Amino acid sequence: EARSELHRTMPLSGLLVLLAVRACAASVRGGVPGGERVGARVAAPSYSTQDTHSAVERMMKEYDPALLWASRLLPLQTAQDAGALYAWCRRLDQIVDTPDSDDAKKRAALDEWKVRLDMLWKGAPTDALDAALSSTVSRHPTLHKAPFEDMLAGMRADAVAQRRICSFNPDLIEYGYQVAGTVGLMLLPLLGVTTELEQAKARIPAVALGTAIQIINIIRDVKADVALGRVYLPQDEMSRLGVREEDVMAGVCTPAYRRLIRRQARRAAVLLRSAEAGAHQLPHHSPALALVIIEMYREYLLELEYRGYDNLSGGRISISAGRKIIATVRALKKHVQAL
Repeated sequence: EARSELHRTMPLSGLLVLLAVRACAASVRGGVPGGERVGARVAAPSYSTQDTHSAVERMMKEYDPALLWASRLLPLQTAQDAGALYAWCRRLDQIVDTPDSDDAKKRAALDEWKVRLDMLWKGAPTDALDAALSSTVSRHPTLHKAPFEDMLAGMRADAVAQRRICSFNPDLIEYGYQVAGTVGLMLLPLLGVTTELEQAKARIPAVALGTAIQIINIIRDVKADVALGRVYLPQDEMSRLGVREEDVMAGVCTPAYRRLIRRQARRAAVLLRSAEAGAHQLPHHSPALALVIIEMYREYLLELEYRGYDNLSGGRISISAGRKIIATVRALKKHVQAL
């Protein structure tokens, strides 16, 4: 299973996504609800949507198969709009994850990505995938620009040679919001959360779900991130528990390291419970979608526990198609019981 960051991108999670999503809300660090909307839109070039949707699906299958699975539960137009969000987030993620690009080139590419965001927001997209997002923006008046800009800020923080996270709170929580919680806010309008009251109720579970997904992806991807010079595990907790960075870089799984990973997994589990508690307040089909994503990511935590919280030995923490089906059935059963 290919590397997934949803976020760094969307259970867009599919996003969904991943899990349940966002609109125009204040940032987790405390901000003002809302954001820039499309002003005078420029007539956009005509783009064929068939190739665009096929390209988006291929991206999701390669990088976020769990999200692609969850997106099947969405109505076609909603799935296509979510796919447009996914494509924007995934390509942004790839700018920072390009291994043969130096930091200066990454920062320059991020500057260009901001210009492209401004252009598509005005209705003048640069390419077909940008056009898909521009069309999505025009269809959803409460889809605001702030979460996109917050995600860009998180990616800029990654555009350094040696990325480190000082503490879980506020550093990892803030980073989790920027690169994954924002996805939840982007998705909310697509899932029918359109009024200010609905957004206020949905914001906390949406951000909790995105942040949980990011933490889980971090502990699934330690080996891959180390290869990029990144250690997202809280440095202060590594020091207190006696986890040496050189051991992590060398792939040495010590008892102290297992305790560190278990602590992060338990935090993610708490966030998943918070997301589940608020998921039932979402309108229409959204609760079922959010629950599917939540149950799938619980399977990742169960697999991690089964491995004794050793994510350095063997392959990446992943789950089979059968377990995804079981998680889906479990989620839909919960959804029906809550009706």
